Amino acid sequence: MNHMNLKITLIALVALTTTLSSVAQPVRPRKHPVRFKQISRNMPAEWYGSAEGIAAADSVLKYQFPSGGWGKNMDWHKAPEGKKIKEKQQIWEAIHSKDGVGATIDNGATTTEMLLLAKVYDATKKSKYKKAFVKGLNYLLEAQYENGGWPQFYPFKPANKEGHPFYSNHITFNDDAMYLVMKALRDIYEDQEPYAALKLSDKEKARARSAYKKGIDCILKCQIKKNGKLTVWCQQHDEHTFEPAGARSYEHPSFTACNETPNIIKLLMDEPNPSDEIVNAVTAAIEWLKAHALKDVAIEEYENKDGKYDRRLIHKFGSEVWARYYDLETEEPYVCDRDGIKQPGMEYISYERRIGYGWYGTNTQKVISQYPKWLKKVRP
Repeated sequence: MNHMNLKITLIALVALTTTLSSVAQPVRPRKHPVRFKQISRNMPAEWYGSAEGIAAADSVLKYQFPSGGWGKNMDWHKAPEGKKIKEKQQIWEAIHSKDGVGATIDNGATTTEMLLLAKVYDATKKSKYKKAFVKGLNYLLEAQYENGGWPQFYPFKPANKEGHPFYSNHITFNDDAMYLVMKALRDIYEDQEPYAALKLSDKEKARARSAYKKGIDCILKCQIKKNGKLTVWCQQHDEHTFEPAGARSYEHPSFTACNETPNIIKLLMDEPNPSDEIVNAVTAAIEWLKAHALKDVAIEEYENKDGKYDRRLIHKFGSEVWARYYDLETEEPYVCDRDGIKQPGMEYISYERRIGYGWYGTNTQKVISQYPKWLKKVRP
């Protein structure tokens, strides 16, 4: 599908779904379980010293891998010694014993466990929590590539049967993996709460600072150039060449405009004395994002004809959204099913992928709105 046809198709799909939305049933509230990430970040301070908080931290201690990291998607606060936790961890342990892989930074893993441990240590002052935290910190520092990037999993997954390395070895921005690591490292070396309570040594904080600075350099090297002009970032980048790289069948090498790229920009904008290279990188990315907004479009959650929660794009005057993916050649937005075929809209992909992946987002707007004030501050 060429550039013009893709744009016409997207406009037609938005117009059609807008018509349909006028007769659709309003979406019923979805029940979202309380996840470990929320528990680690948002509970009252006293909770972390409670029996429930301590039980979750003890479960985190028990299932820390020898490497110092943790497996992903573990809800330690839900009956920490319960059947589901044990079953999930047994799966990770089986993988770990087979090829040494299991610990990861994907989906907030390891940094989220470290955050909980820091808060429980602050509440209890029990050394076992600090010891496990430092082991996790050492894991993050060891996992970093010399070029400043982080892989999704460490130790690395071995090559597959064809001898090709796994996509998890790429420098990984996907789902904010590298962003969350770098944010944690910055908070650690700056003695932000709750990490200040750990009273880490100057050497440990210096190592965190050095790793963070290397990460910034890596981010700048990964920024995609097209026709000699800086743009934005991909979800993954090759760990040797820094070029955009693919992952799963529906995650092609692409420009990303929501989720990953805005948070990368936030990291760069948080630099206290940004270099000209950083200012130029941020400015170029902001300009690209502005040019690729889907205008007068909104994301609608609704109840479809089968009575199920669903998502679609609708026309909404004055609203803007951004696609997760833009084609590297045409710079047009697309979505993708598990068959790997690029499609112009969510109507063309399966229900499972439509609601199971974040194809569009609005968090881009926040960083765009912050840019003028930031630029005036750093380059008055």
